Amino acid sequence: MTSRAVVRSYFAITGVYTLSASLIWGVSTLFLLHAGLDILGVFLTGAAFTAGNVLFDIPTGVVADTVGRRAAFLLSAPILCAGTLAYVAIPHTGWHPLLPFALASVVVGLDSAFTRARSRRGWWMPSRPPASRAASTPCSRAERCHGAAMLIGTLAGGLLGQIDLSLAYLARSALLVLAFVLALFQMHDLGFRPRPLRLATLRAELVAVAKSGLRYGWDQRSLRLLMLASAVQTGFMLWGFYAWQPYFQRLLQTDAVWFAGLIAAGVARPPCSATP
Repeated sequence: MTSRAVVRSYFAITGVYTLSASLIWGVSTLFLLHAGLDILGVFLTGAAFTAGNVLFDIPTGVVADTVGRRAAFLLSAPILCAGTLAYVAIPHTGWHPLLPFALASVVVGLDSAFTRARSRRGWWMPSRPPASRAASTPCSRAERCHGAAMLIGTLAGGLLGQIDLSLAYLARSALLVLAFVLALFQMHDLGFRPRPLRLATLRAELVAVAKSGLRYGWDQRSLRLLMLASAVQTGFMLWGFYAWQPYFQRLLQTDAVWFAGLIAAGVARPPCSATP
């Protein structure tokens, strides 16, 4: 692939994936409340999502560092699609929704762990992009693409939710299929040499990633303080993320859903790109 083709593919996949993820950011809590959960159940579902993040963080890092970031993406997109469709199906099963939603959130947390794993070293782009004007600042351009997709996705999710809250989830699943197809044919691990991942070496790989994380993260005093401060900040952000949608409905004395997408679009960054 030429350098321009690499950059175009990077923008296309980043844009479609972000668009798919952001479709539900403005309506997720309303969807869960409409499906039968109370606000405590919504927060417990979010906790299950976080647990999936923690549980799968190191294993997904091993996959990305050995098999490659392309493989991590090709695994994560179907996983997120399955978790999203499970959300749509759960209200129609007749079961109490808390446990099924919690399990689906763990699955979505696995995708979020893959998201962080494939984001290391600039995701699947080479550490040194090909020397050309088009590829000189791919990451900064990708951020603009990411922001535009996020704005469109949150607004569209609110409009779809006004018709039916599940439509945002179905649209997300369709876009994830598109992202998977784009990645299958256009994504390449340039500048990366994969290593075989075997069951016999899996434990050693897990230990190596865990030790590296401690050595270059927690063991560094400045980073440790930053992580502790970020944990407090993120806790408040997540509380606001899950709580504001029904609160604003009561505040404005309306059952309209479209405004939720409008308000979400006004937020520069959600707490997590794959929040369920």
